[in-house]
Amino acid sequence: MRVRVILGLLYVVAAWGLNTVLVKVVFTQIDPLAFMGLRFLIMPPLAIALLRASGARIRVDRHDLPLLIAAAACGYGVYQYFWILGLAHTTAFASALLGSLAPMFTLFIVAAFKIERVNTVRWIGALLALLGVAIFEGAFAGRASVRLGDILTLLSAMIFAGYNVLSAKLLSRYSPLSLVAITLTIGAVMVVPGAVWAIAHTDFARVPWYAWAIFGYAVLFPILLTYPIWTWGIGQMGAARVSLFLYFVPIVAGLLSLPLLHASIAPYEIAGSLLCIAGMIVATALSRVSLTQWWASRTLGIER
Repeated sequence: MRVRVILGLLYVVAAWGLNTVLVKVVFTQIDPLAFMGLRFLIMPPLAIALLRASGARIRVDRHDLPLLIAAAACGYGVYQYFWILGLAHTTAFASALLGSLAPMFTLFIVAAFKIERVNTVRWIGALLALLGVAIFEGAFAGRASVRLGDILTLLSAMIFAGYNVLSAKLLSRYSPLSLVAITLTIGAVMVVPGAVWAIAHTDFARVPWYAWAIFGYAVLFPILLTYPIWTWGIGQMGAARVSLFLYFVPIVAGLLSLPLLHASIAPYEIAGSLLCIAGMIVATALSRVSLTQWWASRTLGIER
């Protein structure tokens, strides 16, 4: 079972990394908001059909409605606006890297609301990740220039952190596929109205075939064929361990953006991204390590 979960999660992060690059490609042909709106017109019916094909039905406890609406906003409705507009105004690599900071913001949320105790090692990892972002943005290379897309992407990561926390609460009562179908449908109600104008003013007859192929991929893979597996992975391994796999997304996006987008990555960006990923791994993988206990054991050893 564990091997299946790991393989499933690797598939998810590969699909997400590829999606970031492909969507960046298609923005030269389709307005970002129109692209987003069309996706969310198609995805909810597909998600419901997939759920029905599995033999399950949608059952919503009215007491869960506030949580479901909040999860839909954080996972789709509000998050998508910031992510799509952020990607339109930054590089695919930057979008993937900054978007992978969601676990760090999840850390801040669980600490602020005292959902769980956050030890010193996790805070050190978070600070290293933030330092890595500063280096990536050129703060120590004399090229500091925060792009609008970077700010929007960071905000999207903060918002998606809320989805991580809320979905963890809802998984005890809803299956992964059911949770996706419900929150995706609610999220579409939030997304589509804001994209109507862009859809109405887009000449789709001039959109080339490869852009439609990318659109088809973006409809099926990033959410419908990955979110259920991601949520299932959280149920099998826990949110902390599953979050580790997010750090492969910028690596996949960075490597694919070189041939597909002809992107160039500066040495300081590579250094900053590596430090950022290392900090996130420390914060997640060493979440149970206590520096206080470690130092106490070392002190006792010396005294003996």
